[in-house]
Amino acid sequence: MKRITALLLAVAFTLGSVAAAQADGIDIKVKGQWDFAFGTINNKEFRHSNIRPEGERQRDVDNFEARQRVRTQMNFISSEYLQAVLMFEIGDLDWGQPGTGRQRGAGLDTAGVNIETKRAYLDWIVPNTAVSVRMGLQGLALPATRMGNMVFGADVAGIVVNAPLCDNAALTAFWARPFDRARNTEAIEDLGPDLSDETDMFGLVLPLTFEGFSLTPYAVYANVGNSSGFWNYVFVDDTADPDDVPPFPGYLASRMPGSSSNAWWFGANFNLTMFDPLTFGLDLIYGRVSHTELGTPGNHLNNISASGWYIGATLDYALDWGTPGIFGWYASGDKERAIEEGRMGRLPVLGTDDGFLATSFGTAGYYGIGSGGNYCSVTGTGTGTWGIGIQVADVSFIQDLSHTLRFAYYRGTNDAELVRKWEGSFFRYQADALYLTDEDSVFEVNFDHVYKIYENLEVCLELGYLRLSADEKTWNAADTDLKKNDDSWKAEVNFRYSF
Repeated sequence: MKRITALLLAVAFTLGSVAAAQADGIDIKVKGQWDFAFGTINNKEFRHSNIRPEGERQRDVDNFEARQRVRTQMNFISSEYLQAVLMFEIGDLDWGQPGTGRQRGAGLDTAGVNIETKRAYLDWIVPNTAVSVRMGLQGLALPATRMGNMVFGADVAGIVVNAPLCDNAALTAFWARPFDRARNTEAIEDLGPDLSDETDMFGLVLPLTFEGFSLTPYAVYANVGNSSGFWNYVFVDDTADPDDVPPFPGYLASRMPGSSSNAWWFGANFNLTMFDPLTFGLDLIYGRVSHTELGTPGNHLNNISASGWYIGATLDYALDWGTPGIFGWYASGDKERAIEEGRMGRLPVLGTDDGFLATSFGTAGYYGIGSGGNYCSVTGTGTGTWGIGIQVADVSFIQDLSHTLRFAYYRGTNDAELVRKWEGSFFRYQADALYLTDEDSVFEVNFDHVYKIYENLEVCLELGYLRLSADEKTWNAADTDLKKNDDSWKAEVNFRYSF
């Protein structure tokens, strides 16, 4: 009875607040996406081929998953020139997961304190101009084809200013602060006198739109505080002895405050539509993080730098019954000799929440909250790999039912000799499940289906298969879990209510 009373009071309070807001000239619009996913991923960490010293196979993670995520956004609209946006998220919640806090509370009694602030920003137009300003917690992504931008695509705190220049051009400038580790005296004292605890990024985007094609060049600069948490976010955390392996930035930076590093990226996104229904997309990116003092004094690997490039392209032909297409990419990889000199050859990344979207199983292009949320079976960034694929998307012979069939082949561009000398996990990015060398390859098949049950409710069935061909000579020498050829498959259903 107490719960019912509390619920009624909450509803009455909300309705009263809405009525008051409308009376003050504020219109409130609510929208959102509620996802519910159920499915099985077999051997998603490629452990079936791994044999323990005792002769027993390693135990795989749980195969079946039931999870949900709720996102609800409210727009508080004062006029066409001013609005405030607030989005909450509950999830991703794995059913049965106990406890309280972020991504917890789906166990017995469902009593988790788990409401997250996803976005909270102000949108307004500078008076007597066409310049728009967005400030606060917001979604920000660099331009990309349908395969996504591997450098940055995430929610972040910042300010974005957009100014039209003419009918065919506009300029977008932004400042964002993705990391700021120390905000109180105690935290600052823990980091020591050489405090460099913030990472600030600044960017310019210049969309140029003409009849039949568009070109969007952009540039991003970041001042990376080595104690800001950036390195821990990008790299896999590892507690290995730094005297036995090359300095591992995520490990060392978390323990060694130091100066900041300079990072910058240049890129361009090109789209050709003048031959519609034939369309073409192209992405070019180059990025670099300057030498970073992370190692121990006297170590010849005291300074680490990273620089790399990426090219990705898509070609699609839209027909009445579906859209056949091809896609491909190449991203530079690490070289053994360069690593010995402290130079990493992969494109550095900054915010990987959106990820690399080439496929729906091995990369991050899955529907909703499938594939274990942000988990990707092979790579979430696409760095250090090249690949090619064909697909037939949005095939529909029955109303409200569409299908996508995709085949992809990709392999690493990282030097296998590097892994034979040092275990690859010391260099793997957090968003990448595997570190692929030029001796390793993956074959992937996706067969995905989307059915619209109602106007606001659709269900997606994703079927995927991966065949990993890992070089035994390379990974046996590295003494890792990745030993031989192995395969993985998934079957997942995702219900989505959109309003």
